[in-house]
Amino acid sequence: MGVAFGSLPREPGQIERAVELAEAAVRAVPDDEIARCILSFALESSGRIDEAIAECQHAISLNPSYPTGHGDISMLFALRGQVSEAVREANEAIRLGTHDVIDFWRHHGLVVALFAGGDDQRALEVARKVVRTKPGFVRGALYWAAAASATGNNEEASRAIHHCLSQLPHLNLGNVCPGFVPRYVKDHYHARFLEMLSRAGLPAS
Repeated sequence: MGVAFGSLPREPGQIERAVELAEAAVRAVPDDEIARCILSFALESSGRIDEAIAECQHAISLNPSYPTGHGDISMLFALRGQVSEAVREANEAIRLGTHDVIDFWRHHGLVVALFAGGDDQRALEVARKVVRTKPGFVRGALYWAAAASATGNNEEASRAIHHCLSQLPHLNLGNVCPGFVPRYVKDHYHARFLEMLSRAGLPAS
């Protein structure tokens, strides 16, 4: 989680250590849905999307009412381009969840799915909600910038990028994705995300 939120550097050693720790947790409590989701998150960080989806599916089979399992798998489906499945799982996560401290995370999954599906206006509306709820969540603010750019809201897109850079000044097009934000598996989704961030004003390097 430290890597994903920018508090630890994204280095191979950090990612490998995260996977090792998460695998150890699953060995200790193999029927714990939270441990499975944490392992899924670590696998996502290392680019192992298919394995991450399998762990989320296992978590949901252990506890179908666990909202984080549905929220996490929605982002993974979105990264793989399975938009309808991603939107369905995100909405299920929101339905099952309560208005708690990680409500922003479940809505962020919906943003990633909507942006992948080209529903940019709706993605922008939900991204605004994510950022209002969790201003320090830079991953959410990057999608706010991309969606604003895609809908032609250039001033808002620029404002979103400034918001990101005020917290993580080192972010640029070379390290944001893959790096800080997980990469869409298909090249055209990835290229579009970077194009929108570029239009919004994210520096090239």
